[in-house]
Amino acid sequence: MDSPDGEPGLIAGGRRPLLALGAASAAVFGLDTWQAVGHPYLAPDVPIERFVQAVPWGGLVAAFGLVDWLEGLRQVALAALAIGLVLLVNRRAAPLILAGALSGGAYTVAELLVRRPRPAAALVHVVRHTSGFSYPSGHAVFIAWFCILLIVCLAFRRLSRPLLAAAWFLAAVLVLLVCVSRVYEGEHWPSDVVGGLSLGLAWTSFSLCVPWLSSPVLDGTARRPLR
Repeated sequence: MDSPDGEPGLIAGGRRPLLALGAASAAVFGLDTWQAVGHPYLAPDVPIERFVQAVPWGGLVAAFGLVDWLEGLRQVALAALAIGLVLLVNRRAAPLILAGALSGGAYTVAELLVRRPRPAAALVHVVRHTSGFSYPSGHAVFIAWFCILLIVCLAFRRLSRPLLAAAWFLAAVLVLLVCVSRVYEGEHWPSDVVGGLSLGLAWTSFSLCVPWLSSPVLDGTARRPLR
């Protein structure tokens, strides 16, 4: 559906769809976290991870390695670059993308509370293990807010409908690539990835439901679409 001014509608019918998505994602995260506490892995984790690792991914393996490289300070630097770009292009959206970046704090709290060990090499193939605990996947948390809010802050009301749809499609592909890579590399269990993705989606959805954060971006004066 379109918004009243004719632009592609992200939140047609108000923010209720975003609130529902946030609540559903938070529920998944809560249930997944409850299951992860005190359990090194869940029953479906091992067979799913072995299945993913048995798939011949071909050239995507190199992309998985690049995702693995994007960790720690490199991830912080990418987030800072995104914030700087938003400040340069659409300063009114800066509080929103800053709110998304704060999801890293929620990730750190969850990681330290659950303290789940990373997948054991005796159970699945492990390319390498980074420092820290396994639950939730920090990459999944990061990619969720990063892709969504970068599009909202830089592309919403600026791109035509086809270009905006293409941007959302590419974002979905990137999110899927990151999530699969975490399992393929043996860095995380599938339940870690589910926890990270649901946390990132919940945080982002709730941020978009805060009017003073999102209204300057979603409800502002429409710009001429780029075609």
